[in-house]
Amino acid sequence: MVGTATLAGMQAGDHVCVPFSGARVRTQIMEQFIRTGLDEGDKVICCTVADDPAAFTAALAAADPRVPGALRDGRLQIGSAADSYLATGRFDAERVAHDWRTVIGAAKREGHPGVRVIADMGWATGTVPGTERLAWYEAEVNRIFADGFARGVCLYDRGAFPPVRLRRYIGTHPGTVEPGDPQPPQLRMRHTAEPRGLALTGEADIANRAALIAVLDGLRSDLPGDDPLTVDLSGLTFADVAAAAALVRLTRRVSGLRLTGASRRMTGLLDLVRQADA
Repeated sequence: MVGTATLAGMQAGDHVCVPFSGARVRTQIMEQFIRTGLDEGDKVICCTVADDPAAFTAALAAADPRVPGALRDGRLQIGSAADSYLATGRFDAERVAHDWRTVIGAAKREGHPGVRVIADMGWATGTVPGTERLAWYEAEVNRIFADGFARGVCLYDRGAFPPVRLRRYIGTHPGTVEPGDPQPPQLRMRHTAEPRGLALTGEADIANRAALIAVLDGLRSDLPGDDPLTVDLSGLTFADVAAAAALVRLTRRVSGLRLTGASRRMTGLLDLVRQADA
C-alpha cells in the first residue's frame, strides 16, 4: 500500500512533509498512519480536509473494528481544520502551536507511549486569514517534535498549492517523503538529557534550513536553566555552509554551549565560518 511505504521509516520525533497527488493517495496514507498508530498504542490525531469528516470516519470504522472503541476512549481523534487550525475562524499560528503543546502534554500525562498527528493541509490553499504565517508555524512546531514524543505528517496536495508556496512549506520540515519512498527524513533533531542539549542526525541543508534554525533559535527557551548545553553533531553526515553558520551563531548567543562530535569535515567548515565572521 502507498501509505505503508511512505511512512515506514518514521520515528517518534519526526515531522515529515508528504507532497502527494490525488485523493486516493491521501486517503491511503491517512488510513495506514492511523492503523499503525493504533497497532503501537499511540494516541492518534487526524485532521481531514473536509468540513465534515464523518464519511472518512465511517469508512475507516468499517475497515477496522478497533476504530469505534478508539474514538470513544479518545485514543483516536478525527476532525476537520475547523476544529483545530481554524477554530477561531482564522489561522492563529501562535495559538495553534500552543494548543499542540497542550495536547501532547496531556497525552504524556494520560500514559500514552506517543502521539501521532496527521493533517491534510488543503485548508490553507485559499485566502484564509493568517495563512501568511503558515511557514513560520511549520518551522516553529519542530521545537515541539524535538522532544521525541510525538510524530507528525503534513500532507500537501501538489495540485492545490502554487509551486513556490509548496517549496517554501516543504522547506520548513526536517524531512520530506514522497509517496512510495521508504527513506527516513533527511534530518532528525532530538532534545537530549545526558548531556543536556540537542542531537542532530542526517543531513542539514537548504531542504530543511528553516526547521533547523527554528529548533536552534528556541533551544535555550525549550531547555531553560543555567546549565551548559551541548549540541551533538556525531550523527550529522552532511551540513552546508548555512547550517554551519547557524550553529556558530548559536554558540555565540548561548553562553557555555558546546558543539561536540563534529567530523573532520564539519570541524573544518565550522572553523571557516568562525574565521569569516571574526
